[in-house]
Amino acid sequence: RALFRLPLAVEVVCGTVGIALYVLVVYAGLAGTESQQDNLAPTAVYVGFWVGVPFVSLLIGDWFRLFNPWRALGRATGWAAGRVSRGEPTEVFPYPERLGHWPAAAGIFAFVVCELCWGTGREPQPLAILMLIYAFAMLAGQGVYGVEAWSRRGDAFGVWFGLFAMLAPVGRRADGTLVLRAPVAAATRLAPGAGTVALLVIGIGSTGFDGASEGPLFNG
Repeated sequence: RALFRLPLAVEVVCGTVGIALYVLVVYAGLAGTESQQDNLAPTAVYVGFWVGVPFVSLLIGDWFRLFNPWRALGRATGWAAGRVSRGEPTEVFPYPERLGHWPAAAGIFAFVVCELCWGTGREPQPLAILMLIYAFAMLAGQGVYGVEAWSRRGDAFGVWFGLFAMLAPVGRRADGTLVLRAPVAAATRLAPGAGTVALLVIGIGSTGFDGASEGPLFNG
């Protein structure tokens, strides 16, 4: 059931908020205290972002897409480039099918390694540097294949959170219209491609490893 269409102004405001929060967390990691417990960055990334966003996505759909800072930066850069080039479109390459979800799977794997296996990845300053590296990688991918194509298939967190959003009772059409639907039903529209199974296995396996590493199997 169609509800209403989100105006462009909402996307602009949400994208601006997403960029502001991203800059705040990076600044906290670079300039704040070195204590993991007292610094905003580790808690914001590993608790609020990695745990909180999927839970909210299960309830209200792909809201992260509106606040995605890398997508917002890419769209803003494209808009600015269009103004400079006087409306001439920037040529991008078509996203290759053989690439599929492999970039997203690699990104999620690298993230869980930093979280679960590499102690330095939890320290504020190295974490902030990794956040900047990821942002540059996302902007590069968007520059080659386009903002929307890369965000839907190459952005690790955009793709991963989008999978959770497919289980939600709230959806969003391509034209921006919000709809109500039966929970979980949208998952039937998932079209597996290259790397999709790997992405799911990495997500499920890392969660299993996270739980098992706290139990007697690893610590006995």
